[in-house]
Amino acid sequence: MKNYSNISILLLLILALNPFLYSCGDKAIGADGTVIAEFEWEGKQRITLEEMMQEISELPEYKQRQYQDKEGLEEYMTLMAESRLILCLAKDQNLNEDPEILKKVKDYLHELMIEKLTEQEVDEKITLSEELYEAYYEVNKENYVRPEQVKLLCITLQDKERADQVFAEINAGKDIAVTAQELSDRGELVGPGANPAAPGDTDYISRNSYPTGTEPFMDAAFNAKIGEIHPSVIEVEVQGQKFFMMFRKDDAREAFQRPFSEESVRKDVLRKVEREKRDELMKNWITLLREQAEVKTFIDRIPEDETPEEVEETAPENIEGKSLEE
Repeated sequence: MKNYSNISILLLLILALNPFLYSCGDKAIGADGTVIAEFEWEGKQRITLEEMMQEISELPEYKQRQYQDKEGLEEYMTLMAESRLILCLAKDQNLNEDPEILKKVKDYLHELMIEKLTEQEVDEKITLSEELYEAYYEVNKENYVRPEQVKLLCITLQDKERADQVFAEINAGKDIAVTAQELSDRGELVGPGANPAAPGDTDYISRNSYPTGTEPFMDAAFNAKIGEIHPSVIEVEVQGQKFFMMFRKDDAREAFQRPFSEESVRKDVLRKVEREKRDELMKNWITLLREQAEVKTFIDRIPEDETPEEVEETAPENIEGKSLEE
């Protein structure tokens, strides 16, 4: 069964690829080439194999892959013929003279012209080099520092009595990792360490990994010794909710300067250098155009805003932000 939603989208795409005035009474389409479809509408309208292959070549690559075999080409041929029929009907209804459509065509034409000129005057003139990338990295090295981190085996609960009970069991000798697994199996874990794939494991976290309110927990985690269980349950409050946390510190690593050769660092540097260079060229080009045209602006001719009516402020029902349970 055909996916008619996808077919509708493709039909619109085919329509977009066809000039609006192309066909239906102007001339017989596809007069030259191998005719693969035809219909009568104010004369013989034909579609050629060459036209179809040209249109397919202009589709996005992922779409082109759908029309590489005979079945796909047959589907595209049918949709192409249907799109031509729709264009014929649209022209009969004088939609090619519709002011709203013509305005959109004009607006889109202007966008394409600006895009093309900007590409010529800015994008094609961007010059980048390895030296430029390395210089940017050196100036912005502090942005590529992995902060000090710790790794914990952590149990987080929301009931104080239950947290005290669990902590007493751990102090009595029960393994904290086994405890975390059992609590996870019962669905009691929340917040740090609640990942069911690795109960208790926080992976490596930095001081800003969790939201405001968790500072007592983070301070204790970074000050603890590796291999030791913190001697008490830590209570924190995040967005009005209380959490009770106990942990063992399993590892720590110092702050580390990530090198330029690191793939993610290099990609980030290249992207930012290119953006900065483009912004610089764009600004210089626009400034030159303004100077050549002696652009003048008259801000005093813009009317002042009227004093808006006071709007009663209401508190939002939900506070957006990072939750300890996320």
